[in-house]
Amino acid sequence: MKLPGVGPKMAFIIENVAWEKSTGIGIDTHMHRIFNVLKWVDSKNPEQTRRQLESWLPEDRWMSVNVLWVGFGQEVQQFNGKLVRKALDCSRPADALRLIKRLGVDLKKEGAKMGVEEEIKEALKG
Repeated sequence: MKLPGVGPKMAFIIENVAWEKSTGIGIDTHMHRIFNVLKWVDSKNPEQTRRQLESWLPEDRWMSVNVLWVGFGQEVQQFNGKLVRKALDCSRPADALRLIKRLGVDLKKEGAKMGVEEEIKEALKG
């Protein structure tokens, strides 16, 4: 069935949520960029990213990809301060901070804006 105005990303997400079924991974532009930076794929567009990711990621993990990565990708692009705070508060802050730095978050700049420079330095020592 085709729904007017619904592209592949949203169709896969709807399928996951509404029917708890997964025939593919819905990739948005944020996820496309992140997965290329992480070198999980080497692709030119979200559709290539989807195909490459599906080629190696076990199918039983496909449903969780959107839940985990869509919101994360949006925060990396738009809400760096919120993401830094979450990284500092998580169980492995050093790893989380290194990940978001690798994805382009300027920890020095965000730390200064938030007044958490020392907290970031301490976390990265660990």
